[in-house]
Formats: sequence, C-alpha cells, structure tokens
Amino acid sequence: MPPSFSTPYVNALQTFYNTVGKSYNNMTSKVHAGGPERLIAAAGPAISPGSSILDLATGTGKVALLAAQKVGPSGHILGIDISSTFVDIAREEAAKQGVASRVEFLHRDVTRLDLPAEKYAPRWADAVTCGSAIMMFPEPKKMLGVLATEVLKPGGVLVADAWGPVVPAKVFLDVAVPRGFVPTMDPRWLSEADGMFERLFEGTEFDLVRVEREGESEARFDVGTEEKIEALWKSMSVDQTWLNFGLEKLDEGTVLEIKKAWIEELKKYTNDEGSVVAKVGQWIAVAALKE
Repeated sequence: MPPSFSTPYVNALQTFYNTVGKSYNNMTSKVHAGGPERLIAAAGPAISPGSSILDLATGTGKVALLAAQKVGPSGHILGIDISSTFVDIAREEAAKQGVASRVEFLHRDVTRLDLPAEKYAPRWADAVTCGSAIMMFPEPKKMLGVLATEVLKPGGVLVADAWGPVVPAKVFLDVAVPRGFVPTMDPRWLSEADGMFERLFEGTEFDLVRVEREGESEARFDVGTEEKIEALWKSMSVDQTWLNFGLEKLDEGTVLEIKKAWIEELKKYTNDEGSVVAKVGQWIAVAALKE
C-alpha cells in the first residue's frame, strides 16, 4: 500500500519529482557537481565502516550510495524520498553497484517517517544526511525534533546542504513576495543559507558545529529569445512546485504583474549572449545531537 503524504504541498512536490525523475540527474549534474562527495566528507568519522545512516530526501540515491561505499558490508544505509520514481532509480543503481544488501530505499514523507519498527528501533542512526532539500521541508525544526528523539544516537551527526543563489528562482521570490505571494519555503534560503542554518538549529537539541561554503558551481540559463524566457517562466511559475506552491491563489492580473517584474529584473543578470550566468555556492552545515 503506497504511503499517504501529509499536505497538499508535499503532494505537489511528489508530483513534480515523479515527473522529472528520470531526467533529474542530467538536469542537476553540472550545478550539483561534487556536492554529494563534499556532503559525505563533511560528516567525518560519523560515516565510516559499520555506521548506520539515514539519508533524507535521497532523490536518485547519490548521497546514500556514496555512503554505502564508506560504511562497507557491516554498515547500513536507509534512503527515503517522496518520489516513487526516485526510489525506483536508486534501487536499480544500488543493484548495479553491488551494494543492495547494505542500502535500503523506502517511499516515505520526511514529515512522517513511519519506519518499520522491527528494523529501525529508536535511536538507531550514527548520522543523518540531507542533500539539496532541507530548504523545502514544510517544518524543518519539527523534523529536527523527530531526528533527535527517534533516529539519531546521542552525539550523532546531521549533515545538510543548501545551494544558492539560483538567480531565476531568487528573482521570482524577490518580485512575487511583495505582490502578495506567500511561499512555503523561506526566501532567505536562496540568498543567506548560512544564516538560515544558524536560525534553524537555534533552540534545538543540536549544536551547530559549523556551516561553511564548501563548493561552487556555475548555473547557466538561456533567456536569449521570447520562447526561452517563456520556458523558464513556466519552470519557475508552474513546474517547480517547491518554489511556486500557492501561486494559484493569486488572481491572474497579479500573476501577470509578477511575470513582467520577473522578466525586467532578470535582465539585470543577463549577459550579451542572452544568458543568465551565476556562481552557485554549496553551503554545508554539520550539527551534533547533544548528549
């Protein structure tokens, strides 16, 4: 029986990622290049032979599969994701890499882990990883509480990252929020991820060990023709539900005003070749559960 998901927002995310699932790795390969490797490295000895790891929002399994190589045959990795397409891809890749015996992928909502009790007793994990997703979680502080009481061993480590700024998305929120759009995610994740990580761990059961910009890539968006601009607008305003969820609540005139402002603002970032090119940083946060 497929799991039920918690909110319309989470359902919208599931639909988006199921739709892009098979092309996701190609879509993100340049922007996220080296990201999973740096995330695993940041965990230090928490991911080592024999470790047990939970990978939240595992996607196509890149982080989980790298962790599986490090923990060896005596370790165990659990990756969960809301996208059944992603989970299927991750399972296939685990089989190809010969690590299926030590890594499991489950179709789950991070806000409702609902893990098999016979296999995942309370406080079972040495580390939790979360690549490129924590900014999308509906209630990230609540999620930290679940990790602290149900998942991580005392002293266990949480390693998460956030990439930014993604210029077209940042500009979308910059012009949409003043015009009445209420985003599900905090727009500050796209411009000040370090500060957002600091705020996230305040008042929780975790000590923030460090948050640093540990990697960088280049993002390029072609906006040289009206067709290209329309395609990018559709991506921002329709397809990317993590960004635009709730936009449909605004009237048509307001959405058109947002679109016009977005196009005008995007021109400030467009080069002579008709492309928006920007450096995108990977901010990695490492936090330890208080003992």
